[in-house]
Amino acid sequence: MKKRMFSKFTNYLHQAVEALAPQIPLQEEFVYHWKSVTGYFMDNKGDKLPVDQTSIPVHLDQMVVLLQQEESEADRNTTGPCMEYLLQHKLLETLYSLGRTDHPPGMKQAVLTFFTKLLSRLEQPLLPHVNVHRAVHRLVKACGEVKAAPSEIEEIQFLCTVCAKIKEDPYLVNFFIDMPKKKTTPGAAKPVTAQPCEVSHQPPEEQAPTSASMKKEFSLVSSLLILTHSADSRVAVKACEGLMLCASLPEPAAAQCIVEDTSFCTELSQRLVESYLKLPSLVNPVDLENVEAKWGLDVITESEDHQTFLGKRHLVSFLSWLDYCDQLIGLSNPTVAKALAQSIRNLFLGVIMEPSILQTSESGAVLATAYLTRCLRTISSPPLLLEFSKFILGDSREPEVASEADSPVRDRLIQRCNHLSDELCLVTLKLFDTLLQKEEEHILHNLVLRNMIGRKYYKEEEPEVKEEESTGATENVTVVNPPTDPVSISETVSKTEGSVSDSGTEAKPLVNGLERSLSVDSTGTGSSLSFSSTPITSPSRGKSEVHKIVNSFLTLLPEELKSSYQTADSGYDMYLRDAHKQFKDVSTMCAGWTWPSEAVPKGDNPESAFYEGGFLKMLLDKLSHMLHQSYSMNLQVTLLVSKLAMLPHPHLSEYLLEPSLSVQDGTRTLFSVLTKIASEINVKLGNDPGLSQKLVVARKQLMGMSQNIHRLEGQGQLEAIIVLEEFCKELSAIAFVKHHAAVTRT
Repeated sequence: MKKRMFSKFTNYLHQAVEALAPQIPLQEEFVYHWKSVTGYFMDNKGDKLPVDQTSIPVHLDQMVVLLQQEESEADRNTTGPCMEYLLQHKLLETLYSLGRTDHPPGMKQAVLTFFTKLLSRLEQPLLPHVNVHRAVHRLVKACGEVKAAPSEIEEIQFLCTVCAKIKEDPYLVNFFIDMPKKKTTPGAAKPVTAQPCEVSHQPPEEQAPTSASMKKEFSLVSSLLILTHSADSRVAVKACEGLMLCASLPEPAAAQCIVEDTSFCTELSQRLVESYLKLPSLVNPVDLENVEAKWGLDVITESEDHQTFLGKRHLVSFLSWLDYCDQLIGLSNPTVAKALAQSIRNLFLGVIMEPSILQTSESGAVLATAYLTRCLRTISSPPLLLEFSKFILGDSREPEVASEADSPVRDRLIQRCNHLSDELCLVTLKLFDTLLQKEEEHILHNLVLRNMIGRKYYKEEEPEVKEEESTGATENVTVVNPPTDPVSISETVSKTEGSVSDSGTEAKPLVNGLERSLSVDSTGTGSSLSFSSTPITSPSRGKSEVHKIVNSFLTLLPEELKSSYQTADSGYDMYLRDAHKQFKDVSTMCAGWTWPSEAVPKGDNPESAFYEGGFLKMLLDKLSHMLHQSYSMNLQVTLLVSKLAMLPHPHLSEYLLEPSLSVQDGTRTLFSVLTKIASEINVKLGNDPGLSQKLVVARKQLMGMSQNIHRLEGQGQLEAIIVLEEFCKELSAIAFVKHHAAVTRT
C-alpha cells in the first residue's frame, strides 16, 4: 500500500516538475522516458505490482506523444532524432521481450497499447523498417496464445491496426509471411495442425503432397483465427473484420498462403458445420422465414430465446456466421473466395446437408429443405452462390435425357414436388422459387434452358389452319392496336380487358368465337389457332398478332367462369405494372449472359425427340392437375411458371407464351396444357347453373371479404378456377410487356 501511494506521488511530482522546468530537447526527453521504463526493471526485480500501478504506462504514452510532436514539427518524409533513436537502439525489440514475459502483470497489455498507438498515430510509414516489422511480427505471433487472456482487447486492437496498415500498402504483407525452412531438426519445431483448404475437386493423388515442415506461416491470420473464438463478442467480431482485411489483399502470395498454408478455409467451414448441428429439430416454417440475422448483430439472450421460439439463438448464430462467410467471400481475393466457397461445399453441403436432404424421413426432409432454402436467401456472393447451385442442381450443362439420372439432390427434389405430402411438396417448390430469384446463370441453364437451346420442340412446316363451318354468323376475335408509347401500357391493357372480359352481350360473341376457333386434340398438345411463326420477343411481330396472343390467354376461360369483374378485382393494370417492373429487373440481371435475341435452331440432332427436362415437365404435370390440388399448391406452381415466362430468352418465351406455336407431334406447350384444363372445367362443371355465384363467393372468401367461413362443396375446384383466371391475366401481361420491350429496344 505504501509503495503504491509512493509511486503515485512520484508520478504527480514528475509531472509538476515537467510543467515548471525549462523545455529540453525532444530527444533528451524521449531518452529519459525510455530509461525510466528500463530502469524500473532493474530497480524493481521482485516487485509484483500490476503495471497500471507503476509509471511505465505514463512513460510509454509520453514517448508516443514526443514522436507525434517530432513528426509534426519536422519536414515531410524526414526521420527525427527520436525516431532515429527508437530504430537504432531497437526499442521495439526490447519492448516485445518485456511484454512477452508479462512482468509486471499487465506489461503485455501496456506493450500492445504502445505498439497500437505508435502505428496508428504516426503518419510516416514505419513497417518497412526492419527493426519495426520484425518486432511487430513477433508480437503478432504472441497474440492469441492464451485462451480468454486479460489482454484480448489490446491484442485485437493491435492486430486490427496492423491489418489496416497492410491494407493501405498490400506489399507489406510479405513481412508477415514466414517462409518454410528447408531443414528442420526433429522436435525443433512445433507441428502445424492446420490443414490446407481444398481448392479443387481433384483426387488426392493428383495433388502434390505438402509437408507440414515445408509450409509457410501467416501468423497474422493464425492469431486472428484464434481470437474469432473469443467469448467476448466484441473481440470475436473485430477478429472477423481483421480476417476480412487479410483475405481481401490483392497480393497473390498472401492469398496462396491463406489457402494452402493456414487453416483459414477449414476453420470457417467447420464452424458453419458446428453451428448447423445445433439448430432446433422442430421449428415453424413461418418463424424460419421471418428470422432476420446479420453478422455482428446476433446477440440474443437466453430469455429472448424462450420468449420467441426455442432454438432461435442457435438459428440466428448459424445464419449470422453464414452471412459473414458470404460477405467475406464477396470481398476476398478471387483465390481465397473460390477456395472458401469450395471448402463450404465440401465440408458443409456435401457432408452435412446432402444426407439431410436425401433422408427418407418426411419431417426431417421438410426441415432440411427449409433450412437449405433459408441458406439460399442469405447468400449473394457469386462464388458461394455457384457452389450452392451446383450442389443442388449438379454441374451438368448438357441437355437432360428422360431415362438418365442427373444429380442425386436435383432428382430427389424434383420427385418430391409430386409427393403425397403437400407440406413436402410446397417446401420443395419454395426452394426452387428461391433458386430462380438468384442471379446465377447456371441455375436457369441447368433447370430449363439446356433442353430449350436446341429448339427441338419446334416444327418447321407451317401450322395447318383448320376452317370450321358454322351455322351462325362468322365471329372473329377483336384485336386492339397495341400502344407505342410506354406510358400508355396500363391504359391500353385496361381497355383490352374491357373488350374481352366485361359482362354483357358484347363480350360473349368474342368468347364464343374464340371457342369455335380452338380445337384441342386428345393429348392436349396443340391448338389450331393461326398465328405468325415470328417469336413474341421479335420486334417484327405485328401489333395484331401480339394482341391475338394477349386475347388468347384472356379468353381462355368462358365469361361465366370468371369472377374477378364481379368483385371489382379485375387487376389488369396491376399485372401490367408488375410485369413491366419485373421484366426490366430480370432483363438487367440477364444482360451479361449472352442469350440470343432471336429464336434460332441449334443442335447436332434436331430430329431427335424433344424432352422438356425434369423441372419443366414437373411444372406442366402439376399445372394439368390444378383441379385436384390445393390452393396454396396451385399458387406456388403458377408463380414458378410465371417467373420462367418472364425470362428474356427467345426459346423459353415462345415455348411458354406462343398459343399456336408449331411443335413436334406429342409435344406439350404451356398454352396447350391450359387449354386442356379449360376444357376439363367445361366438361366437369359447365352444367352447374350456380357455378358463377359459387365462384364469386369463393373469391370473396379468399380475399377476406366474406363473413361466411364455411367451405362450399367443391371449394378446391372453385379456387383452382380462380387461380387459373388470374394466371391467364398474368401471362397476357407478360406477353404484352415482352413485345413492347422488343419494339422499344429497336
